[in-house]
Amino acid sequence: MLHEQSRIFQRTLFFVDVLLVALAWILAYYLRFEVLTTGVFALPEWLPLSRYLTFLPWILIVSTLVFWMSGLYQSDRAQRLPRLIFAVAKAVLLELLVVTASLSFYRELYFSRLTVIFFGILTPVLMIVVRVVFYYYARRVRQQGKHLKRVLIVGAGKAGRRLERSFQQYPWMGFEVVGFLDDHKLDDPDVLGPTDEAAAIVDRFEQTAPIDYVYIALPLTAAERIEGIVDAMSTRLAHVCLVPDLFQFDIINSRISDVDGLPVIHLIDEAPLEFRRFAKRAVDVAFSTTFLLLASPLMLIIAAAVKLSSPGPVFYKQQRMSLNGHTFEMLKFRSMPVDAEAETGAVWAKPDEDRATRVGQFLRRTSLDELPQFINVLKGDMSVVGPRPERPVFIEEFKEHVPRYMLRHKVKAGITGWAQVNGWRGNTSIEKRIEYDLYYIQNWSLTFDFKIMLMTLWRGFVHEHAY
Repeated sequence: MLHEQSRIFQRTLFFVDVLLVALAWILAYYLRFEVLTTGVFALPEWLPLSRYLTFLPWILIVSTLVFWMSGLYQSDRAQRLPRLIFAVAKAVLLELLVVTASLSFYRELYFSRLTVIFFGILTPVLMIVVRVVFYYYARRVRQQGKHLKRVLIVGAGKAGRRLERSFQQYPWMGFEVVGFLDDHKLDDPDVLGPTDEAAAIVDRFEQTAPIDYVYIALPLTAAERIEGIVDAMSTRLAHVCLVPDLFQFDIINSRISDVDGLPVIHLIDEAPLEFRRFAKRAVDVAFSTTFLLLASPLMLIIAAAVKLSSPGPVFYKQQRMSLNGHTFEMLKFRSMPVDAEAETGAVWAKPDEDRATRVGQFLRRTSLDELPQFINVLKGDMSVVGPRPERPVFIEEFKEHVPRYMLRHKVKAGITGWAQVNGWRGNTSIEKRIEYDLYYIQNWSLTFDFKIMLMTLWRGFVHEHAY
């Protein structure tokens, strides 16, 4: 119900935003051509409103596409005012860039730069004002006790408490948690009784303040209890919703889909094909291209140094594993003699490495041997940010002894990652590295990627465990 109401609200906002964009475009015209027309704002040429209205459909098409693709209408945008303002500002900035770029191709009509500036100011102001007014009005109505939906949560575990926090984050939706039912936390002041008293609790509130929704947030092992509660509630008017407690599992990229109407819960999956994933790829390509162009003189010098340090190729190719077990040849500047592993086979790097050349030792300590991996990023084998890829021969060993190790392959491997910028690289704890990698996967965002990239510049190159 929360998701459905949020979706309805966000779609309503979408249509309101369309009207606001049109209004901002018209107001921007009037400010430029009817209000600010003297002094430094003197008009070089007066144009009728009809000429500007000709381009309004294109403005609306571009704006709505950019707003949708920027995630402005995702349900989590409605939680806190600072996030709301930032989301709107970012979406409008992208819209303004695309609109300005597209209008520059039209040579038959000169667009006033002041009009575009006014449009860029009015649009976010109107959008934010409408949202703020609605949220505060809805919050006030809910605080007065009007149109509240009373909720009983069966299960006071992680899922139940998280559900309660979600309702608290959406106060304008009007969900009021009256309490919990739980068999193991009866001493908790929020717990009204054991789970088998769900029907009795609903009956108790019926005459004074009826319960509208019963959310069952029990683990999957409690199937019999869930069935009993559903049977008992089938003779009552309260709506019943199931929120399975899945926190006993390591959930990666979870979501709900359906197969011919049959609901399917994805517990461990790769990130779905959505705009954020395409945006991450776009950032990877743009950043890697720019970096390779800027770093090309340095890379040429390193290549020459490697070639002069010992016989053999400049690049060292090594099999690594990335997204969904895909293996690829990861590039590095060669730091060891060509036959360094001929007798020993694959060996884990260790302090006081004696296999590296003198140039190779320097490249490893400064992480400069990793620079060619930006070529791997352009090819699509890796991302700039993600868990560091490992050699298949070591993965066969780790996956048997390190719990959750293979979950890190649900995203593309990266040149740098959350584990690396926090010091978990080289010959350090694999378990801690996995902990940080999974945290990154579960909390991934473009903002998180940019944070890791900045942290890499500060403390990711020279490190005590780089050898």
